[in-house]
Amino acid sequence: MNLTQIRRSFCAASLLSLLTYLAPVLHAQEKAPAPPETPECKPVQGVTPDMPRADTYKGLPYQPGEEVRYILKYGALKVHVGYGYLRVQAPIKQPIKTLGTDGKVLEESRWHRVYAAEAYTGDWYKYIFAGRDSLQSFSRPWDSSVTKFYINQNEEKPFVRKFHAEKWLDFDHSNCLVKQKFVDHKKNKEKLTESYMDPAALDAMSAAYKLRTFDYKLNKTERVLVYTSEQNWWLEATPTAIEDVTTAIGKNKAYKLTVKTFLGKELQQKGNLYIWVAADHPQHPILKIQGEVTFGSIYMEIDRFTAGVPLDGSVTTTPTPVGASATPPAPTTPLPQEKAAPKEKAKK
Repeated sequence: MNLTQIRRSFCAASLLSLLTYLAPVLHAQEKAPAPPETPECKPVQGVTPDMPRADTYKGLPYQPGEEVRYILKYGALKVHVGYGYLRVQAPIKQPIKTLGTDGKVLEESRWHRVYAAEAYTGDWYKYIFAGRDSLQSFSRPWDSSVTKFYINQNEEKPFVRKFHAEKWLDFDHSNCLVKQKFVDHKKNKEKLTESYMDPAALDAMSAAYKLRTFDYKLNKTERVLVYTSEQNWWLEATPTAIEDVTTAIGKNKAYKLTVKTFLGKELQQKGNLYIWVAADHPQHPILKIQGEVTFGSIYMEIDRFTAGVPLDGSVTTTPTPVGASATPPAPTTPLPQEKAAPKEKAKK
C-alpha cells in the first residue's frame, strides 16, 4: 500500500468503514489479498414473501426514523476527526429477481428495509483531511439479504487532488450475481464489473444492524455471512463480557463483542475489533467500537440517539432525542427518506 492509498484508507476507516464496523477485513485484504471464496449458487426457488409495508420492520429493535450520531476518532490519542450518522429510513419498494420452481427467473416488487449512513470530518480537521461520505442499503425483510447498495465518496487532502466517486451495486439472487458500476467523477472514468455472491449474504450495513438483533449468550458465537469488495466472508461476534458503559446517552450494561472476520476458513483481520451492544436498552444500539487496522487505531462512540417510530401506529408521540445537543446539527443534505439512491446516468 503506497502513501496515497494509506491516506485514502484513513478516510475509509474513519468514515464509511468505521461506520459499518468492517475496517479490519477491508484493509487486511488490501495488505495481503486472499483467494476469493467461490460460493455454490443455490438460490431459494419460488415466489418470495410479499410482506406488507407495515411489517417491514416488525419485531426489530430499530424502526424507521431512528437516527444515531457517533463521534469518530483516530489514533492512539483518539483524535476527534468528525461525526457519523446511522439512519433507519422508511420502506421502499424495489424490483427483485427470484428463481421460480420451474427454473425460470421471476420479476417481483417487494418492500425493502432501507439503511443509510453519512460521515464527515469536522472543520477543525480539514487542514489535515476533509471527507464527506454516504451510503444507502436496501435489504429484503424476510431474509435480510441485500438487493441494492449505493456509496458516495467526497474526499480531499490539502495539496492533493480531490476524490469524488460513486458506486452502485445491484444484486441478482436468482443468478448469484452482483453488477457494479463505479464512477470516478474527477478522472471522468467509469468501470463496470460483475462478481459472484452467495445468495444468503448480507451487505455491510445490514450486517451491522443484524448485530443488534441477537439474543446474546456469553461465549456463544454468532455468525453472519457478508458480501463486500467482491468477496463473500464470515463475520463472527462472540460476547466475552458484560460491562458498564457510560456515554452521552447514559450508563448501560453492554455486551462486549470480540469480532473476527474470515474468508473461507482463513482469519483475515490483522488487529483486534471490539463492539459494545447495549443489553438493557430497548433498542440495543451499538454504544462504541474500537479496533486496529494496518495504519492505526479507530474508535467510535455514540453521543446522540433518537428512536424510530413503528409503522403499525403503536407509537403516536414523537421520540425525544437523548444525549448530546444537536450542535453540530445533522448534515443539511441528508439522504432522502422516501426516494431511492440516485440512478446511474446513461452514457451518451
